Amino acid sequence: MVLFFTVWINFCSAFWAHPMYVSMTNMDIDSQKGDVVLSIRIFIHDVETILHNKYNIHSWIGTSSEHSDSRRLLGEYIHERFSIAVNNGKKLDLQTDSITIVEESMWFYMKGTAQQTIRRVEIENRLLTDFFAKQKNLVIINNKIGRELNRKTPKIELSL
Repeated sequence: MVLFFTVWINFCSAFWAHPMYVSMTNMDIDSQKGDVVLSIRIFIHDVETILHNKYNIHSWIGTSSEHSDSRRLLGEYIHERFSIAVNNGKKLDLQTDSITIVEESMWFYMKGTAQQTIRRVEIENRLLTDFFAKQKNLVIINNKIGRELNRKTPKIELSL
């Protein structure tokens, strides 16, 4: 009876366990100055997936064995899969300020300048949607507007 109960619990837990694939982007937009400052948070496990599946390297992020190209390749990946365009569709040149590791997450701090007043913004976030069908990319703008982007809906357009 105990064996049956153990097998049943393990069987049911497979249906109850829902892996969660999430990135979070916090974005501050100063529409008058045309400045955008943002941070992107990705879980280390997902970062390892990117580096292994896209670039065929085992990165060991945050350890003494970290691959020497890991952070450069991650930067390339983020610039390939994440963009911000303003007003007439001109993409911002996003510069990476720093990359830090906090617990089980990697944080990318970036900024860009439109050199004009920002009236409209288009954000495209396709991070990890190439690896995880259920990936959710949360975007929070000026601590007021929150959106969930995913494989089916990777872009949003907002008037400021």
